[in-house]
Amino acid sequence: MMSKHEEDALHTFVWRTLTMLLPDDAVPWSSENRRNGVREGARRKARGCIPGVPDMAVHYQGRVLYIELKATKGTISREQRALHARLRTAGFTVGVCRSLDQVLEFLRENGVPVAGKVMA
Repeated sequence: MMSKHEEDALHTFVWRTLTMLLPDDAVPWSSENRRNGVREGARRKARGCIPGVPDMAVHYQGRVLYIELKATKGTISREQRALHARLRTAGFTVGVCRSLDQVLEFLRENGVPVAGKVMA
């Protein structure tokens, strides 16, 4: 199983790559979903933050595509499953991706042009 630091590294790598490969009219967005204790959790809840928000979103041509990044053996939490289902019911596309290649494939399949193919 990938450690939190490895998952952070994947998140950072995907983010940096998207900022280089997406067209100027696509807006990538990253969410901070880290658990920072009961006190911070209460503050976020009071402000309307909800659990299960996908790690990233790409805004493109009036649409939002949500991306949940997971380690190879990582699992989707109960909160994530519930919110992903609500987002899909609301008409949004949600993908669970375990690598940069899966992220790029997800975006291409959903009509977001990607500048090239990353060679790793």
